[in-house]
Amino acid sequence: MEYRALGKTGLLVSALSLGTVELGVAYGIKKPGEYGKPDRTESARILKKAVDSGINLFDTAPAYGESENLLGDILGGEKCYFATKINIPPPGENAEMFIEKSLLASLKNLKRDALDIVQIHNATVETILHSDIPEMLLKFKKKGIVRFIGASVYEPENAIAALDSGYFDVLQIAYNILDQRMRTEVFPEAVKKGVGIISRSAYLKGVLTEKADFLDDRFSVLKEAAGKIKRDLNLSEGEDLTKTALRFCFSTEGISSVLAGVRSMDELAFALETEKEGRAPDTEYNKLLDMGIADKFWLNPANWPEM
Repeated sequence: MEYRALGKTGLLVSALSLGTVELGVAYGIKKPGEYGKPDRTESARILKKAVDSGINLFDTAPAYGESENLLGDILGGEKCYFATKINIPPPGENAEMFIEKSLLASLKNLKRDALDIVQIHNATVETILHSDIPEMLLKFKKKGIVRFIGASVYEPENAIAALDSGYFDVLQIAYNILDQRMRTEVFPEAVKKGVGIISRSAYLKGVLTEKADFLDDRFSVLKEAAGKIKRDLNLSEGEDLTKTALRFCFSTEGISSVLAGVRSMDELAFALETEKEGRAPDTEYNKLLDMGIADKFWLNPANWPEM
């Protein structure tokens, strides 16, 4: 397993990290027989195998069902890092009390004395620059409840706002072959400022896997874009596309760790094997740099119709 510095945090994190939304809730494309979260026994096997294989960064959130509880029960005593999140307080709530309650619940669920990384979930320019939430997290960092502050963002303007604010140690961003918007502007600035980058959505919620065959015609923009990658690189199977998608992210400068969501031992084994193969060949990587799409609607799964 390759390990990389997470910005200026002092943490060395595995190049492959584990996203746990699929262990906590049903998520992704509804391929028959490969949808729905695994049972607790299978989730325990996945998490133990991951940490035994060298993965030391696990991403979770209160919104991910029982994900935090699973991590705490199974890996709470292991030498690994948990990156969790807080939701943006709803209007009318006492924001500081809301955040403190969330942090204390995460500490209990994860069975930790301090939270390694706490990210604002779906942070926006408004949240970052025009609310007290970053300052409140800084307060909890000074208390020792939080070690490092992060923001999980979608659009490049939100990432730039986070970098400009000076509050954040870590950014979690969406990045994949089809969504390369962060690469030219955000990544160099993050490196310059010593902010660690964790990338998610390497498979774009399954579009860059064999599961794309189970999308209906409403998703034609994405299906056609994925098909073009397969044709241009002469990829014969969906598994080849999945591997290409993951290696593309490993190959992008500025990314400290690439999150892969898995729901089975086979999917974990595939991700681990792909990490061992390392970065994509330069010729392939350079071709992939031209395959991003510009349709902001389809690059954000939150906009998609229900699958």
